[in-house]
Amino acid sequence: MNKRFIDIWGWPILLAILTTLGLLSALLGIGIWHWLAWASLAVPLIVIWHYWLRPKR
Repeated sequence: MNKRFIDIWGWPILLAILTTLGLLSALLGIGIWHWLAWASLAVPLIVIWHYWLRPKR
């Protein structure tokens, strides 16, 4: 059980940053920023959906 910090928390931190950027772009931007917000907020949902529907071992 000797894993590095980034091995354990790398993907959750990346998804949190992506979600934060999506929320900020939706609140502060107009035009293309709304499309960027939709895309960046969809990525965590797609990841959740992928792992939720994956077959159990």
